[in-house]
Amino acid sequence: MQNSASNLQTQAYELIKNKILRAVYPPGQKISEKEIETDVKIGRTPVREALIHLRRDGLIDVIPQSGTYISLIDMHAATAARFVRENIEKKVVMEASNQITPLISDSFEQILGQQKLQIERQNVAAFFEADEAFHRKFYEITDKVLVWNWLQIVNIHLNRFRWLRLKITDLDWDMLTDQHQQILNAVKNHDIDEAGFLASQHLHLMLEEQQTLLAAFPEYFMDTHE
Repeated sequence: MQNSASNLQTQAYELIKNKILRAVYPPGQKISEKEIETDVKIGRTPVREALIHLRRDGLIDVIPQSGTYISLIDMHAATAARFVRENIEKKVVMEASNQITPLISDSFEQILGQQKLQIERQNVAAFFEADEAFHRKFYEITDKVLVWNWLQIVNIHLNRFRWLRLKITDLDWDMLTDQHQQILNAVKNHDIDEAGFLASQHLHLMLEEQQTLLAAFPEYFMDTHE
């Protein structure tokens, strides 16, 4: 019974978190436990526990005598997360350049193929998942999945921004896959310095369109006075 309850709580947490990350529950929206229960079709206790967890993650705000709200996107936190990830992932990609094999290379090409398919389909969710899979693969082959998992906690506001950016701007998805291909080619050629440079350059683009989104949806973002 305890495992079942824990599984339901985890399921509720992932469902609600993904709806927040993908702005199905937009920043600033007022929510209620009852509405969430109905939406995710999971009972009261797992949903309540999931909301407590999401509040600790900074995705839910509880305002006394007002209610529970989806937190606004914190661009200061997103910028800091980009800095951390750019510096860590550059090193991970460089290390991967010494560990790439034909079999691993094939798995990367399959992920790139999936990205290109989702571009044709204009499937934002599937494209985002394939994009994440490409980056995560470097952490897998360098035995740093734990680091990737840590980064997902730090990256919460960055990923919210990235999702919104993919969803509502005329972003060149082909440019992203082209950059992935260039990084992979450098890794396959064991060109460590080039791989690191390309990875850093690619990750630096994560916050492009910032002013466009801030101007279009000012109500979605915290006022950081930056």
